Amino acid sequence: MSDVDDLLNEIRGLIGAVSYHSASTPSDVYEGYVFALIVSTASENGAAITYEDVHGTKAFGKLFRTSPGQLYSTNKPYTHALIEFPGAPALEVHLGVYVQGTSGVLHECDVLVLPAEEAAISRAQKIVPRGSQCVLVVECKYYLTRPVGVGMARNFEGLRADVRTQDELFVSNTGSPNLVRYLDARNREYERNVVPGSRQASYLQAAIRNAFKGYMSKHSPSTLI
Repeated sequence: MSDVDDLLNEIRGLIGAVSYHSASTPSDVYEGYVFALIVSTASENGAAITYEDVHGTKAFGKLFRTSPGQLYSTNKPYTHALIEFPGAPALEVHLGVYVQGTSGVLHECDVLVLPAEEAAISRAQKIVPRGSQCVLVVECKYYLTRPVGVGMARNFEGLRADVRTQDELFVSNTGSPNLVRYLDARNREYERNVVPGSRQASYLQAAIRNAFKGYMSKHSPSTLI
């Protein structure tokens, strides 16, 4: 069984059938795996989960992006997850969409959690969501033949400095000593060696839960997750 098949099996176990297949690009499937971990973590902590397309129609299949695009694009009915915690405004989870940084520059987010209200404004006005309004950005790196190097960490540092979301995470299937030193020196949230069945996958879910806890503390502090 290939690494991609392992990822696919894990995604299907967490959220059901998706548009990926065995020949899909591994890095795309890895982003879908992190998406599935976010949705599963929300569900395990009391959130109701539904899936919609860009038109707001309930999605029964799950069509995921394999290249970056605009959240409001109607070229294809890409799927996002709607997360509803008790007593708090709804959230959406998207794959491969752009947000606007504080500089006005657009940044691609591998996996993005943002308020449903901000996403609705983006769709209605065909504008890019504001990174400063988002809850969680996850940078995902998946390499088969070499470790994830420090250059990827530098890119992540630039992203988080301009986007300024509530929380940012760097997630990879491998890692180098320089990567660890760079991120740790800056006190950045990261998990390396995150693959199906690993302890690190559980650690990532704990970090995701913390992001949701931070969101709930602002909007529904009496709700326990």
